[in-house]
Amino acid sequence: MKIKKGDLVACYVTNTNEWETLMCWGIVIDTNEPVEDLLVLDNYGHQRWWPSTRWRILSSKKNIKYLDLDIKLAENNNIT
Repeated sequence: MKIKKGDLVACYVTNTNEWETLMCWGIVIDTNEPVEDLLVLDNYGHQRWWPSTRWRILSSKKNIKYLDLDIKLAENNNIT
């Protein structure tokens, strides 16, 4: 599956004694297809360009829209 804008992605450390450890996660803000790079806003609040091979998709954009809808509904209920 190809990574696209809006996808939730994760970066894992695999070169240690541990089999696999989650290093960070983020949302893809932009893509640069010619060089296969991704602009990712990570869980620390930083945005940076990374090689696409560094990241794995956790959830695609089409699944996030339901979460976004739930958040908007919750916000509207809190306003009144």
